[in-house]
Amino acid sequence: MDASVCWYDELFAVHGVGHRVVDGMWSALGPPPPLHSAAKSVEPWATSQRALRDIAGFDHCSVADSFGTLDLPGFELLLEARWLFLEPVPKSPGRHPAGWAPVRGAQELAEWTAHHDTAGVLLPALLDRPGFTVLGLRSHDQLLAGAVVHACAGVVSISNVWAAPGRHPDWHDLVRVSHAIHPGLPVTGWEHGEDLAQALDAGFTDVGPHLVWCR
Repeated sequence: MDASVCWYDELFAVHGVGHRVVDGMWSALGPPPPLHSAAKSVEPWATSQRALRDIAGFDHCSVADSFGTLDLPGFELLLEARWLFLEPVPKSPGRHPAGWAPVRGAQELAEWTAHHDTAGVLLPALLDRPGFTVLGLRSHDQLLAGAVVHACAGVVSISNVWAAPGRHPDWHDLVRVSHAIHPGLPVTGWEHGEDLAQALDAGFTDVGPHLVWCR
């Protein structure tokens, strides 16, 4: 959870959008970047009433229900995912798995976000933020897959995982590359669908619900 809050803090800062945390609810002080929620519960005791007050000024928005406890009249369930956790390994695997490398510069990032439909969301300024690494998998100069690893609050999160049509993300590789970049840290994230099954197969533990509501 702390890693997810760090992501929101930093991404919203890059987009120039302020935020606050009141009564266990994180909320944006302006329109959120695309694909991100206007409010996010950060404590299990945060109330639905608090969330509704915080997003009252938004006609259309989403709320990240980080513990699966909110009741939001007028909202529909957009996403039902699970939080994931993986213990740190005692020894770093050393080098990245073959083909994986950090994205360097705005031009490479533009290619990456075009594949993942996150142009205008993951901005070049993120590449200069400590703890952020945008990763790409290449073969014969073709970009085949990607993910973002982000170290914050004593953990490293994996997010924005994608693969080219006809391929599936290799979660075992993602675990190895995360440990190589940030040795000794546990790994977190959230996923649903096929990626959830593959992450669990790669050793992650399901530690609870993560719902996203929208209106």
